[in-house]
Amino acid sequence: MIAVQFDTPVDAPPQVIGFELGHISLVWDGGAHRSRQLGSRGLSMVYLVAADMLNGVVTLLAHPDASYMLTSTASGWGFAVRRTRRHGLRLSTPAGRPLCRVSEANYAAAVWRGTDALLAAGTPIDGGPLADLQSAIAAFPDVFQR
Repeated sequence: MIAVQFDTPVDAPPQVIGFELGHISLVWDGGAHRSRQLGSRGLSMVYLVAADMLNGVVTLLAHPDASYMLTSTASGWGFAVRRTRRHGLRLSTPAGRPLCRVSEANYAAAVWRGTDALLAAGTPIDGGPLADLQSAIAAFPDVFQR
């Protein structure tokens, strides 16, 4: 099982505009990969990263040979997702250090739940980040929205 967590800043502004910086975590049984480990260099525009992750899942599901590299906006933190022949998805650091293996369904559900929790904490007002999120949500398969 894997979880995706978006941590928005403690001092969140009264109006969320979508470019807020925060941290992202991938947590699984036996480990974690967190942008917080890089301190301020790991801060990312969390709403844009959420849209990027949703789009990455759609790409993976649509193309059997697809993979993607998430490089957080304004951050040195990221990870790669590659499909394996027998073990679902393999997540690794950008340098190739293995992080974990997870099924496509578990990864997709984790990205959806993480994004849902982020939006419950504060939805951006009209603008580019909100439009990106809305497009990514609309393209996301209904079967993983649980």
